[in-house]
This record gives sequence, C-alpha cells and structure tokens, in this order.
Amino acid sequence: MLTLFEAVVLGIVQGVAEWLPISSEGMTSLVMINVFGKTFAEALPISIWLHTGTLFSAAIYFRKDLLEILYGIPGYVRNVKSGNKQEQPLISFLIISTLLTGLVGLPLIVLATNITEFSGKIATAFIGLLLIFTGVLQITASARDTKKHIPLFGDSLVTGIAQGFAALPGISRSGITVSSLLLRNFQAPQALRLSFLMSIPTVLVADVGIAMMGMLTIDANSLIALCFAFIFGILSIDAFIKIAQKFDFARFCIVLGLLSLLAYFI
Repeated sequence: MLTLFEAVVLGIVQGVAEWLPISSEGMTSLVMINVFGKTFAEALPISIWLHTGTLFSAAIYFRKDLLEILYGIPGYVRNVKSGNKQEQPLISFLIISTLLTGLVGLPLIVLATNITEFSGKIATAFIGLLLIFTGVLQITASARDTKKHIPLFGDSLVTGIAQGFAALPGISRSGITVSSLLLRNFQAPQALRLSFLMSIPTVLVADVGIAMMGMLTIDANSLIALCFAFIFGILSIDAFIKIAQKFDFARFCIVLGLLSLLAYFI
C-alpha cells in the first residue's frame, strides 16, 4: 500500500526514468526500499504497476504506429489463416516477443517476490549488480555497426527473451531491448522505436499477470501514482528519447550500480 506522498514521488520517478536506459523499475524499487522502507517483495509489484502510467504515455506518443498496427491486424489474421507469408513483420515481432517476455518474466517475478530473506541492503546490492550488467551490455552494443531495418523471427526471439529479464529491477527494459536490437544490427532510431512499441503489450501482460497472482492491491493512491507517471511521462518522453540517443547512459548505469552495491558494505 502507498501513502499519497509515496504515490506522487514514485509516479514522478517512473514518468521521468522510463524513457532512459537506466531501469525505471530499479529506480522506483531503490526509492521504495531505501527511502520508504518497503521490502523487495513489496516494491517489485508496485514498480511493475507504475509502468502502466508510462504505457499510456507511450501509446499517445506512438499513436500513429499503433493505429497502423491495429488497422493491419485484420489483414494479418487473414494472411496467417490462408498461409500467405506476406504478413506484416512488425506485428509478428510484437506477438512473438511479447509471448517470450511473458514466459521468461512472469516466473522471475514470482521467484523474486518469494525471496523473503532479501533485506533492504541485499536488495539494493542485487539491483546494483543488475544495473552494472545493463551498462556493460549497452557499451558492448553501441560499438557495433548497425544496418537492419525490418525485424525478423530471430530478432523476436532474442529481444523477447531479453525483455523478460527486465522483470528484475535493475535491468533496464529499454536498455536491454535497445542493446539487443543494436546487437542484432538495427539502427539506433529504429531500435528505440521497436523497444517502446514492445513495452505496450508487455506492460499489459505484466499487469494481468500480477493481478491474477494477487500481488497488487489497486486503491486510490495506486491510481494517483499511475496518473503522475502518465503526466510526467507525457511531459518528458520526446525530450528524453532525443537525449538517450546522444548521452552515454551506460556509464551512468554502471556508476549508479556501483553506488548501490557499495551501500551493502556501509
């Protein structure tokens, strides 16, 4: 359960951090554990729920892409039924990657929330290690030459599985999916676009999953947190997508991870 103050703060953190490859889930979890005194098991479902606010922000920002996808679904279904291989590759990419994300991510969520011996320090150190991993992966991916434009079946497999691991706070969903797409030879603007389009069905699946498992109680304050995440997501998405293409957030991720890891020894 969140207080009104906690809901406002967490909504703002989620809305601002979602678009940067620094793990918004890790940021909100760190705030809940170290500032608001929540356990790792309490923080994780709330962090996932907060993504619903920025989901609506992404849906508005990419509304043209979404409308194109929605209009293409009837034709896509007809092509699949008739065995026609001229189906839209983007729709196939989103379907396959979302299914794989759910298969990988939901068991990780269950596992993480049932590790009751995680103290605040251990959870913070764990998130720190995953932040360092995210930063190193981004540095590796940014060094590659990129050429690809259209997502293929192999891209769906790699990126969907990678996104599933973002269920763990500290592994940036945008960071690991963009890095995976760069490693698959996509250009940076296309990698960012695909990454954020992937987030929309993935967050919906995650919300359904945690609701079915009874991990989250939706009350007035949780809805307020959602509203603040949406508002600050809308206000920041365009600017931060541009910043993310130019600024080296990989090293920021590593430094933040080292500081989180250091907290275990203090």
